[in-house]
Amino acid sequence: MRTLREQLVGAGGEGVGGGGGTLLEWEGQQIGEVFAYGMPLEQMDGAQYTLRRMPVVVLAIAAIICVILGGSFGTALVPLRAVVCITWMLVVAIGASVMVYQLGYLEFLGLEALAPAGGSLFWISPSVALAVLVGLGLDYDIFLMDSVMENWQEGKDGREAVIAALDQAGTIISAAGIIMFLAFGALLASTTPVLNQIGFMLCIGVLIDCFITTKLTIPALMACVPDAANFWPKKRPPPPTAGDIEERGSVSARGSVPCLRRSLTSSARDLLGNSGTAPPSLRNTGGRS
Repeated sequence: MRTLREQLVGAGGEGVGGGGGTLLEWEGQQIGEVFAYGMPLEQMDGAQYTLRRMPVVVLAIAAIICVILGGSFGTALVPLRAVVCITWMLVVAIGASVMVYQLGYLEFLGLEALAPAGGSLFWISPSVALAVLVGLGLDYDIFLMDSVMENWQEGKDGREAVIAALDQAGTIISAAGIIMFLAFGALLASTTPVLNQIGFMLCIGVLIDCFITTKLTIPALMACVPDAANFWPKKRPPPPTAGDIEERGSVSARGSVPCLRRSLTSSARDLLGNSGTAPPSLRNTGGRS
Protein backbone atom coordinates (compact mmCIF):
# COMPACT_ATOMS: atom_id res chain seq x y z
CA MET A 1 0.00 0.00 0.00
CA ARG A 2 1.30 3.42 -0.85
CA THR A 3 2.14 5.75 2.02
CA LEU A 4 0.20 9.01 2.03
CA ARG A 5 2.53 11.96 2.65
CA GLU A 6 0.58 14.80 1.06
CA GLN A 7 1.17 18.26 2.50
CA LEU A 8 -2.22 19.60 3.46
CA VAL A 9 -1.26 23.21 4.08
CA GLY A 10 1.17 25.39 2.13
CA ALA A 11 4.36 26.80 3.56
CA GLY A 12 2.83 30.18 4.31
CA GLY A 13 -0.38 28.87 5.88
CA GLU A 14 -1.29 27.63 9.27
CA GLY A 15 -0.78 23.94 9.78
CA VAL A 16 -2.10 21.62 12.40
CA GLY A 17 -1.53 23.39 15.71
CA GLY A 18 -0.05 26.38 13.88
CA GLY A 19 3.45 26.94 12.62
CA GLY A 20 2.91 25.99 8.95
CA GLY A 21 3.67 22.29 9.16
CA THR A 22 2.10 19.20 7.63
CA LEU A 23 -0.14 16.53 8.98
CA LEU A 24 2.88 14.27 9.54
CA GLU A 25 5.13 16.92 11.09
CA TRP A 26 4.99 18.86 14.32
CA GLU A 27 7.38 21.74 14.83
CA GLY A 28 9.72 20.41 12.16
CA GLN A 29 9.84 16.85 13.43
CA GLN A 30 8.15 13.84 11.84
CA ILE A 31 5.74 12.34 14.30
CA GLY A 32 4.22 9.51 12.26
CA GLU A 33 2.89 8.14 8.98
CA VAL A 34 -0.64 7.93 7.70
CA PHE A 35 -1.67 4.88 5.67
CA ALA A 36 -4.77 5.02 3.48
CA TYR A 37 -6.72 1.93 2.51
CA GLY A 38 -9.64 1.32 0.18
CA MET A 39 -10.66 0.16 -3.27
CA PRO A 40 -9.52 3.29 -5.17
CA LEU A 41 -5.99 3.07 -3.77
CA GLU A 42 -5.83 -0.66 -4.40
CA GLN A 43 -6.79 -0.02 -8.01
CA MET A 44 -4.07 2.63 -8.29
CA ASP A 45 -1.51 0.15 -7.00
CA GLY A 46 -2.80 -2.55 -9.36
CA ALA A 47 -2.68 -0.19 -12.33
CA GLN A 48 0.89 0.91 -11.62
CA TYR A 49 2.08 -2.65 -11.04
CA THR A 50 0.38 -3.88 -14.24
CA LEU A 51 1.71 -1.07 -16.41
CA ARG A 52 5.24 -1.54 -15.07
CA ARG A 53 5.14 -5.24 -15.92
CA MET A 54 3.43 -4.81 -19.29
CA PRO A 55 6.65 -4.57 -21.40
CA VAL A 56 7.95 -7.76 -19.80
CA VAL A 57 4.66 -9.53 -20.50
CA VAL A 58 4.65 -8.40 -24.14
CA LEU A 59 8.22 -9.58 -24.70
CA ALA A 60 7.46 -12.92 -23.04
CA ILE A 61 4.39 -13.40 -25.26
CA ALA A 62 6.43 -12.62 -28.39
CA ALA A 63 9.12 -15.10 -27.35
CA ILE A 64 6.57 -17.84 -26.63
CA ILE A 65 4.89 -17.25 -30.01
CA CYS A 66 8.23 -17.56 -31.82
CA VAL A 67 9.15 -20.76 -30.00
CA ILE A 68 5.78 -22.48 -30.44
CA LEU A 69 5.15 -21.51 -34.07
CA GLY A 70 8.77 -22.03 -35.05
CA GLY A 71 8.77 -25.50 -33.57
CA SER A 72 5.38 -26.40 -35.02
CA PHE A 73 5.95 -25.24 -38.61
CA GLY A 74 9.74 -25.54 -38.75
CA THR A 75 10.19 -22.11 -40.32
CA ALA A 76 11.78 -18.88 -39.13
CA LEU A 77 9.61 -16.34 -40.96
CA VAL A 78 6.17 -17.62 -39.93
CA PRO A 79 6.52 -16.80 -36.20
CA LEU A 80 8.08 -13.39 -36.93
CA ARG A 81 5.28 -12.54 -39.34
CA ALA A 82 2.71 -13.69 -36.76
CA VAL A 83 4.23 -11.38 -34.12
CA VAL A 84 4.11 -8.43 -36.53
CA CYS A 85 0.49 -9.10 -37.55
CA ILE A 86 -0.71 -9.55 -33.97
CA THR A 87 1.15 -6.41 -32.88
CA TRP A 88 -0.43 -4.19 -35.49
CA MET A 89 -3.86 -5.68 -34.73
CA LEU A 90 -3.42 -4.74 -31.05
CA VAL A 91 -2.18 -1.26 -31.95
CA VAL A 92 -5.20 -0.59 -34.16
CA ALA A 93 -7.69 -2.01 -31.63
CA ILE A 94 -6.30 -0.08 -28.66
CA GLY A 95 -5.78 3.06 -30.77
CA ALA A 96 -9.39 2.96 -31.95
CA SER A 97 -10.50 2.63 -28.34
CA VAL A 98 -8.47 5.71 -27.39
CA MET A 99 -10.10 7.66 -30.22
CA VAL A 100 -13.59 6.60 -29.09
CA TYR A 101 -13.38 6.58 -25.29
CA GLN A 102 -10.70 9.21 -24.68
CA LEU A 103 -11.04 11.65 -27.57
CA GLY A 104 -14.78 11.14 -28.11
CA TYR A 105 -14.77 10.62 -31.88
CA LEU A 106 -18.11 8.75 -31.82
CA GLU A 107 -19.78 10.84 -29.17
CA PHE A 108 -22.01 12.43 -31.82
CA LEU A 109 -23.84 9.09 -32.18
CA GLY A 110 -25.39 9.54 -28.77
CA LEU A 111 -24.71 5.93 -27.73
CA GLU A 112 -23.83 5.41 -24.10
CA ALA A 113 -21.65 2.39 -24.93
CA LEU A 114 -19.44 4.55 -27.21
CA ALA A 115 -19.32 7.66 -25.05
CA PRO A 116 -16.17 8.79 -23.20
CA ALA A 117 -16.13 7.82 -19.53
CA GLY A 118 -13.66 9.41 -17.14
CA GLY A 119 -11.58 10.99 -19.89
CA SER A 120 -9.33 7.96 -20.45
CA LEU A 121 -9.28 4.20 -20.83
CA PHE A 122 -9.64 2.12 -17.71
CA TRP A 123 -6.27 0.53 -16.97
CA ILE A 124 -7.53 -3.05 -17.01
CA SER A 125 -9.17 -2.81 -20.47
CA PRO A 126 -5.98 -3.06 -22.60
CA SER A 127 -4.63 -5.80 -20.33
CA VAL A 128 -7.67 -8.04 -20.81
CA ALA A 129 -7.91 -7.27 -24.54
CA LEU A 130 -4.21 -8.09 -24.99
CA ALA A 131 -4.56 -11.61 -23.61
CA VAL A 132 -7.76 -12.46 -25.49
CA LEU A 133 -6.75 -10.99 -28.85
CA VAL A 134 -3.35 -12.69 -28.84
CA GLY A 135 -5.05 -16.05 -28.34
CA LEU A 136 -7.65 -15.45 -31.05
CA GLY A 137 -5.10 -14.03 -33.48
CA LEU A 138 -2.84 -17.06 -33.08
CA ASP A 139 -5.81 -19.38 -33.46
CA TYR A 140 -6.84 -17.96 -36.83
CA ASP A 141 -3.22 -17.65 -37.96
CA ILE A 142 -2.55 -21.33 -37.22
CA PHE A 143 -5.73 -22.36 -39.07
CA LEU A 144 -4.52 -20.61 -42.20
CA MET A 145 -0.83 -21.49 -42.02
CA ASP A 146 -1.50 -25.17 -41.39
CA SER A 147 -3.43 -25.31 -44.65
CA VAL A 148 -0.72 -23.28 -46.42
CA MET A 149 2.02 -25.67 -45.28
CA GLU A 150 -0.02 -28.68 -46.35
CA ASN A 151 -0.52 -27.29 -49.86
CA TRP A 152 3.13 -26.26 -50.12
CA GLN A 153 4.32 -29.74 -49.17
CA GLU A 154 2.10 -31.15 -51.92
CA GLY A 155 4.14 -29.23 -54.51
CA LYS A 156 2.45 -25.82 -54.85
CA ASP A 157 4.49 -22.65 -54.69
CA GLY A 158 3.87 -20.03 -52.01
CA ARG A 159 1.26 -18.05 -53.93
CA GLU A 160 -0.71 -21.11 -55.01
CA ALA A 161 -0.50 -22.55 -51.49
CA VAL A 162 -1.98 -19.39 -49.95
CA ILE A 163 -4.79 -19.24 -52.52
CA ALA A 164 -5.66 -22.89 -51.91
CA ALA A 165 -5.51 -22.35 -48.14
CA LEU A 166 -7.90 -19.41 -48.34
CA ASP A 167 -10.28 -21.55 -50.36
CA GLN A 168 -10.08 -24.33 -47.77
CA ALA A 169 -9.97 -22.45 -44.46
CA GLY A 170 -11.18 -18.94 -45.30
CA THR A 171 -14.86 -19.70 -44.74
CA ILE A 172 -14.18 -21.37 -41.38
CA ILE A 173 -12.11 -18.41 -40.19
CA SER A 174 -14.77 -15.92 -41.29
CA ALA A 175 -17.55 -17.87 -39.58
CA ALA A 176 -15.54 -18.15 -36.36
CA GLY A 177 -14.79 -14.43 -36.47
CA ILE A 178 -18.45 -13.50 -36.91
CA ILE A 179 -19.40 -15.70 -33.95
CA MET A 180 -16.77 -14.10 -31.72
CA PHE A 181 -17.76 -10.61 -32.90
CA LEU A 182 -21.37 -11.22 -31.87
CA ALA A 183 -20.28 -12.69 -28.53
CA PHE A 184 -17.97 -9.78 -27.69
CA GLY A 185 -20.46 -7.25 -29.05
CA ALA A 186 -22.84 -8.23 -26.26
CA LEU A 187 -20.49 -6.43 -23.85
CA LEU A 188 -21.46 -3.15 -25.52
CA ALA A 189 -24.97 -3.61 -24.15
CA SER A 190 -23.62 -3.27 -20.61
CA THR A 191 -23.89 -0.05 -18.63
CA THR A 192 -20.41 -0.56 -17.15
CA PRO A 193 -17.80 1.55 -19.00
CA VAL A 194 -14.95 -0.92 -18.53
CA LEU A 195 -17.00 -3.72 -20.14
CA ASN A 196 -17.87 -1.41 -23.04
CA GLN A 197 -14.20 -0.65 -23.60
CA ILE A 198 -13.15 -4.30 -23.47
CA GLY A 199 -15.96 -5.34 -25.81
CA PHE A 200 -15.10 -2.59 -28.30
CA MET A 201 -11.41 -3.58 -28.38
CA LEU A 202 -12.23 -7.26 -28.84
CA CYS A 203 -14.72 -6.57 -31.65
CA ILE A 204 -12.26 -4.37 -33.54
CA GLY A 205 -9.44 -6.87 -33.08
CA VAL A 206 -11.51 -9.84 -34.27
CA LEU A 207 -12.71 -7.99 -37.37
CA ILE A 208 -9.17 -6.93 -38.26
CA ASP A 209 -7.69 -10.38 -37.79
CA CYS A 210 -10.43 -12.34 -39.58
CA PHE A 211 -11.10 -10.07 -42.54
CA ILE A 212 -7.87 -8.11 -43.04
CA THR A 213 -4.92 -10.02 -41.58
CA THR A 214 -5.81 -13.52 -42.77
CA LYS A 215 -7.42 -12.41 -46.04
CA LEU A 216 -5.10 -9.61 -47.16
CA THR A 217 -2.02 -9.06 -45.02
CA ILE A 218 -0.68 -12.61 -44.78
CA PRO A 219 -1.23 -13.44 -48.49
CA ALA A 220 0.35 -10.13 -49.53
CA LEU A 221 3.39 -10.64 -47.30
CA MET A 222 3.90 -14.21 -48.51
CA ALA A 223 3.56 -13.11 -52.14
CA CYS A 224 6.23 -10.43 -51.68
CA VAL A 225 8.74 -12.84 -50.16
CA PRO A 226 10.38 -15.68 -52.16
CA ASP A 227 9.40 -19.23 -51.29
CA ALA A 228 12.92 -19.99 -50.13
CA ALA A 229 12.54 -17.34 -47.40
CA ASN A 230 8.88 -18.03 -46.59
CA PHE A 231 9.53 -21.62 -45.59
CA TRP A 232 13.22 -21.49 -44.61
CA PRO A 233 14.79 -23.69 -43.24
CA LYS A 234 12.06 -26.26 -43.85
CA LYS A 235 12.63 -28.45 -46.89
CA ARG A 236 9.89 -29.55 -49.24
CA PRO A 237 9.55 -33.37 -49.27
CA PRO A 238 10.76 -34.92 -52.54
CA PRO A 239 8.08 -35.83 -55.08
CA PRO A 240 7.11 -39.52 -55.18
CA THR A 241 9.00 -41.66 -57.67
CA ALA A 242 7.49 -44.16 -60.08
CA GLY A 243 8.50 -46.97 -57.73
CA ASP A 244 6.71 -45.31 -54.80
CA ILE A 245 3.56 -44.89 -56.87
CA GLU A 246 3.71 -48.51 -58.05
CA GLU A 247 4.27 -49.73 -54.48
CA ARG A 248 1.33 -47.71 -53.21
CA GLY A 249 -0.83 -49.11 -56.00
CA SER A 250 0.15 -52.69 -55.21
CA VAL A 251 -0.52 -52.16 -51.50
CA SER A 252 -3.90 -50.68 -52.32
CA ALA A 253 -4.71 -53.61 -54.59
CA ARG A 254 -3.66 -56.16 -51.96
CA GLY A 255 -5.77 -54.36 -49.42
CA SER A 256 -8.80 -54.48 -51.71
CA VAL A 257 -8.70 -58.29 -52.15
CA PRO A 258 -9.94 -59.15 -48.64
CA CYS A 259 -12.67 -56.56 -49.00
CA LEU A 260 -13.76 -58.10 -52.31
CA ARG A 261 -13.68 -61.60 -50.80
CA ARG A 262 -15.80 -60.48 -47.84
CA SER A 263 -18.24 -58.77 -50.19
CA LEU A 264 -18.65 -61.91 -52.34
CA THR A 265 -19.07 -64.10 -49.26
CA SER A 266 -21.73 -61.79 -47.88
CA SER A 267 -23.60 -61.78 -51.21
CA ALA A 268 -23.52 -65.59 -51.44
CA ARG A 269 -24.77 -65.89 -47.87
CA ASP A 270 -27.67 -63.57 -48.62
CA LEU A 271 -28.49 -65.53 -51.76
CA LEU A 272 -28.40 -68.98 -50.11
CA GLY A 273 -30.13 -67.88 -46.95
CA ASN A 274 -29.36 -68.91 -43.40
CA SER A 275 -29.81 -72.64 -44.19
CA GLY A 276 -26.82 -72.66 -46.50
CA THR A 277 -28.78 -74.43 -49.32
CA ALA A 278 -29.66 -72.98 -52.67
CA PRO A 279 -33.29 -71.94 -53.27
CA PRO A 280 -35.52 -74.32 -55.35
CA SER A 281 -35.32 -72.09 -58.41
CA LEU A 282 -31.54 -72.48 -58.56
CA ARG A 283 -31.61 -76.23 -57.77
CA ASN A 284 -34.07 -76.93 -60.61
CA THR A 285 -31.94 -75.09 -63.15
CA GLY A 286 -28.66 -76.61 -62.08
CA GLY A 287 -27.52 -73.41 -60.33
CA ARG A 288 -28.22 -71.19 -63.39
CA SER A 289 -30.68 -68.34 -63.09
